[in-house]
Amino acid sequence: MSVRIQVVLFAVISIFIFSDLYASDGMLAGKSNSERIDPHNFEGIVVDNSRRPISYASIRITMGDSTLSTLVCDDQGRFKFKVNDELERLSIEISSLGYITRCVALRSMTPSSGFEVVLEKDNTVLETVHVQSAKPQYVRLVDRMVVNIDGTLLGTGLSSLELLQRTPGLWVDASGNITMRGSQSVVVMIGDIVLRMSSFELSEYLRSIPSENINKIEVIANPGAEYEAEGTGSIVRIILKKGVNEGYKIILASRYMQQGKDPFYNGGSMFDYNRGKFKISGALGYKIDKQRHVANYHNFYADASEYWSDTRRFKENTGYNARITTNYELNDRQSLGLQSILLTSHSDQKFYTDNEHRQENDTVFKKTENNWINKGTMSNTTLNYTLLLDTLSSTFKLIADHLYHDNKESNDYQLRALSSSGVQRYQNLSPSRTNIYSFQTDLNKQYLSGFKFSVGMKYVGTRRNNTVIRNNYLNNEWEQDAAYSNNFIYDEDLLMGYTSFNRNIKDFSIKAGIRAEQTFIDGLSTTSLEKVNQQYLNFFPSIYLTQAWKGTGSTIHLNYGKRIRRPSFKDINPYTLQIDDFVVLQGNALLKPEFIHKLEAGLSFKKGIVVDLFYSNTENSIVQSVEAMDSKLLKYQPINFNNKQDYGITAFIPQRINKQWSIQSNFSFFNSEYIHKDMKRSQPVFEGRLNHILKFSKLFDATCALSYRTVSYRGNTRYADQFYTGVVLSRSFFKDKGRIIFQVDDIFNTQREREFTATEGTMINFYQKRPTRTFNVSFTYMISRGKKSEEKKIHQSNEDERQRVN
Repeated sequence: MSVRIQVVLFAVISIFIFSDLYASDGMLAGKSNSERIDPHNFEGIVVDNSRRPISYASIRITMGDSTLSTLVCDDQGRFKFKVNDELERLSIEISSLGYITRCVALRSMTPSSGFEVVLEKDNTVLETVHVQSAKPQYVRLVDRMVVNIDGTLLGTGLSSLELLQRTPGLWVDASGNITMRGSQSVVVMIGDIVLRMSSFELSEYLRSIPSENINKIEVIANPGAEYEAEGTGSIVRIILKKGVNEGYKIILASRYMQQGKDPFYNGGSMFDYNRGKFKISGALGYKIDKQRHVANYHNFYADASEYWSDTRRFKENTGYNARITTNYELNDRQSLGLQSILLTSHSDQKFYTDNEHRQENDTVFKKTENNWINKGTMSNTTLNYTLLLDTLSSTFKLIADHLYHDNKESNDYQLRALSSSGVQRYQNLSPSRTNIYSFQTDLNKQYLSGFKFSVGMKYVGTRRNNTVIRNNYLNNEWEQDAAYSNNFIYDEDLLMGYTSFNRNIKDFSIKAGIRAEQTFIDGLSTTSLEKVNQQYLNFFPSIYLTQAWKGTGSTIHLNYGKRIRRPSFKDINPYTLQIDDFVVLQGNALLKPEFIHKLEAGLSFKKGIVVDLFYSNTENSIVQSVEAMDSKLLKYQPINFNNKQDYGITAFIPQRINKQWSIQSNFSFFNSEYIHKDMKRSQPVFEGRLNHILKFSKLFDATCALSYRTVSYRGNTRYADQFYTGVVLSRSFFKDKGRIIFQVDDIFNTQREREFTATEGTMINFYQKRPTRTFNVSFTYMISRGKKSEEKKIHQSNEDERQRVN
């Protein structure tokens, strides 16, 4: 779909919606109150002392001692109701947990376009409050799926990773790779902070966050205009529970895991403190992770020669993470927030490889030893200012970020042919330094009619210096190899703007928006003088339509969105890095960004069942390619495939057998098709998952997960099928302040990485086994005093760029 057609389509839809808005909304169309409002129709909003909306407040309409009707406010504190009796005899009673109940006589409220009810906070300190949530567990909104965790069977005994394994549409393997519909990568956020970690580090971090701390999970399969267009898959937001008011909370956590013959240790603490207008929270953690892997290659070349290798890999990884967040309310309408995050890691990996190269008349045997050391430091500071414009949560925000990432990497090699006494030594040094500066402003305006309007602008500037140095050990000294050395300076500037609106018309809702992003890329290899200069302007429309079937609790939804995936900073660097005597990595300065068109349609039923049909078309799909060079080296390089298409169906079926037992079933059947030149790879894929949750009061909680995925393709590489099983047992103690959890993963030890690639007469077979069958025990204990209050969020404007640093 061309840019011109997209803009015209969006303009037509906008004219239609705004014409309907102006015709139906008297306040916007200029009608007087007497012309547009029935005297017996009331609408308004419930707010606290700071004029912030109170979500899901309860309203009871009474006549004397009799209750005529009850209703619940929406998530923005809004309510509407109609009465047919005399106003002199009617009152409403408004209540919410943590606030003093208030009664208001309707005769004192003149029907109008809306009135405000203010609830005072209840200063009584509650030691323990048990709340059973009445909200549905799964809610399909116009642009996302919401899984409510608090107060459900999922709300205890699990970790964040297990929750994602049970979230509709997501696939999580035992290595921590989180994908959607095959190869679509997923961005994970805790609140408004994107987690920038390797897949294994991400899985361990998510396992350390118990489900008791989580309020809900949002899966945004097709992000709208308010989110950056970067990324192929969905955004997953984990929303934590609110903090404490006028008090403190401290959580102590520790974990031990046995990974085959090696241990994993993790410990740390989190705290929240709130007093008056000031709030501070933070976290500190430390880990020691030891693993051993086995891997092998068996390759067949076009000249009938073969290559075998067997590798033993020993890994030790240590690291700290720290976060501190502060927020200060300047007054009832303004607040200022500051957040700083620091992550450090030190990884030391040793590889021992036996190589065997079989040729027609000769066989060469080699032994390789290499030591790969990686030291990384990342710091991120975010400053944001928020101005509350009205009681409907209309806001104006200013956000500024700075990200600094420093990575020092070295790899030393020793190669020895068994037929020779000589030893070949060389090393690769690849340090990199990245700075990302960003600034954004957003205006979000809401109206009592339910109409929402947003507009924003953003700038992101990236400065990266990446060096690759190859040294050969010759004549008892190190000499730099110019052919394999490179220094690359990369500058990227993004100018972005968006506008979107959301409108509810009875049982029909629409959300539409358009985003414009101007990209400037300026790269220079100071070694080869090769330049990378790109400039392109793109528009990214999105539209979401939802129709509720009145009286059934079911809805039908349809949405379309366009996304972009820019090459990573490292992939576009024209470097060459030799890993060992048979593998070389190479960048690609000619990489183009890929563009994704995504279309989805589906049904949501009353009991939480969701069925979706989806289709996506990716132009210039970026795929990691492998090919054999003349010297039998395998060259891994990202390239642009011509096209990639995904289409299929997903279904999520929750079943509650009884109060103690529930089952969640998630099935996907889709086809992924890759097209490049004369090559076409297509493979139907089935993914299935069953999660059993057992909850025995006063005894223990248990979960059992079973997952299976058939053979799949990514580019011209075929991946083996996957089967996973896991069991978790947990029990609380000390009046629910502490919890101990026992967990066994990959019970049948079936998780492995098996890949097969055929290209230009060369066949590559790769196998790797990580320590996936693990046993672990974890312990958490919470110390708290106070009552719940609203949690301040620190927004970040460089979130989408940080995932491209590595």
